Amino acid sequence: MTLPVREMVLYKHGVGFFVRQGAVGGDSLTLHFREEEINDALKSLIVFDQAGGQVLGLHYQTPMDKAARLSSSSIRLGESASLKDLIKNLRGRRVVLTVALGDSTESFSGRMIGWEESTFGNQMMGQRYLTTSSVGILLDDGVARFFDVKDVRGIGVEDALAVHDLSYFLDTSLSEDVRRSVHVRLTEGDHDLVVYYVAPSPTWRVSYRVVAEINPEGQSGKALVQGWGLFDNRFEEDLEDVKVTLVAGQPISFIYDLYASRIPKRPVVQEEARTVQGPIEFVASADMDISEDADAPAWLMETIPSGRARSAPAAVAMSASPRPAAPPPSRKAVASAASPAAETKDAAEFFQYIVTAPVSVKRGESALVPILSVDVEYERELLYNAAKLPDYPVVALRFINRSGLTFERGPATIVEDGDYKGECIVPFTKDGNGVYLPFAVERGVKVTERHDTTTITERLGIADAMLVFEQYMVNETLYIIENTTAKPVLVLVELPIETGWELFETRVPDTETATDRRWRVSVPARGQAEFKVRLRRRTYRREEVRRLDMRNLHEYLRQQWLDKALFDRLEPILQARAQIDAALERIKTLEKERDSLYKQQEQLRANITTLQTSGDEATALRKRMLDQLATSQRRLEVMGSEIEALKGQIEQSEANMNRLIAQL
Repeated sequence: MTLPVREMVLYKHGVGFFVRQGAVGGDSLTLHFREEEINDALKSLIVFDQAGGQVLGLHYQTPMDKAARLSSSSIRLGESASLKDLIKNLRGRRVVLTVALGDSTESFSGRMIGWEESTFGNQMMGQRYLTTSSVGILLDDGVARFFDVKDVRGIGVEDALAVHDLSYFLDTSLSEDVRRSVHVRLTEGDHDLVVYYVAPSPTWRVSYRVVAEINPEGQSGKALVQGWGLFDNRFEEDLEDVKVTLVAGQPISFIYDLYASRIPKRPVVQEEARTVQGPIEFVASADMDISEDADAPAWLMETIPSGRARSAPAAVAMSASPRPAAPPPSRKAVASAASPAAETKDAAEFFQYIVTAPVSVKRGESALVPILSVDVEYERELLYNAAKLPDYPVVALRFINRSGLTFERGPATIVEDGDYKGECIVPFTKDGNGVYLPFAVERGVKVTERHDTTTITERLGIADAMLVFEQYMVNETLYIIENTTAKPVLVLVELPIETGWELFETRVPDTETATDRRWRVSVPARGQAEFKVRLRRRTYRREEVRRLDMRNLHEYLRQQWLDKALFDRLEPILQARAQIDAALERIKTLEKERDSLYKQQEQLRANITTLQTSGDEATALRKRMLDQLATSQRRLEVMGSEIEALKGQIEQSEANMNRLIAQL
């Protein structure tokens, strides 16, 4: 027999807590679970007898594949020809054959010989082949008898092991069903059993109807928020007068494979091979060296709603198709049509909707029951967030959940002043928290964004001979809001809060959540408004002090990025740097001039070698060229001395600059 379900506690994360209860006679009870339920059931199953009896143990078949389970069985039957397989498997075992002989039957005792097939006919003579099957048995008097299979009326198996193996085979075949059985062993007598367990269950759902009536000014109103809980019957039985609790919250839950039987792998150690050793002999030598409680646990009872109402089942409201001309019902009409059929209980991190009347749901069906109905005062707002919907704001209802209830996440249909206005998602909301329900797009209001990014230097500092620029990257967004409607509107501009970015030269947000900031912007009828948000993020940039120049240093002082004291400390360093740069530039000029003189000397020497060795004109020209060579040589010597002096000056300035930098 199966104990009926008495209570269900359904959660949003795919499990349910179930209570079965009923009277049981005898010493055992079998509970059936789906294959996907067995691990959770074994993890959580609690059985106790309210009549005072004892639970002696729980048993279930060890799960293995069919081939592994039957590997030790002497009886194995195929998918077809089971009689033939059975007779073959019984060969040599004692059996009793009951055979039809004419109008009567007779039994024969002996040992099974087996199955015999014979084929008759001659195809060469046009005869068809005919196959007959017979069963052979060795009688106790030593005579072998064969009977046509079609005359066999029964086979009595007298071998105990064969009977056990045949039953084991049939049990194994039955275990291939998707159901798994857990057998509860009990003491003898009558029992009032209660069974608690957790099992996978479709998450219960909730859908809302928000019926709103707006005030004449058009920015606020009153609304009825009505919630319907939906759940399914996945049991292989009808549910009759079951107490249902729908829990808002999310306990930690997981699947732990207790059902599967596992043998850990171990290393394989081979047996050591040894050979027979013959006698060992030594040759003697003179110089040889020799060397129980019946109540459920408290932790379990905390999750089970107390009391078991036995009133009539809650009716599930089914609305007929609306007449085309009939207006939607008003807030009061909807409230009176379906009153909540649930009590509520705030259980710390969970919130329970306890359906007050027992519920009956047939197998394979689902049900909706009204679980909440609250009146709220709401504000009507336009909310713009480009990350969620660019260009246009959405119309939203905003109110505070002061109902004392917890709203589970679910879809909602919005009806305002008798008109369908849209749909939205009600977020998971605890009592006292705000609810935002965006349900439509206001295309009469257009929002254009213009973005700009700049870098602003705040100040300068010195660290490890480096000039540190403390800067801000500034992102600026200009919102241009155009209202093409005939009424002024109030738009809430929403911007996500980004880590590391702070508001800068922007007015304080009107509202701020953990993830977003919002500003109210008024826009006149058929008019336009602008709103600017500036965000900044601190950054740092480093430069070597020795790479600065005086022009930049004076600019930093003018921009007030550094003070006069720091300027005075940096100025001698930059003066030394300027001296080094001037000396290097002078060396570069001298080296260029020296290269030119070298080329000029080479040309003069080449010309001298081509002159005639006699004659007044040749002699005068040679003298002039030699004078030019002497002059250029004297110039080279002067430049060489100056270059060496400049290099000494550079070394001295470098040492002075390094000393000043080290003093920073």
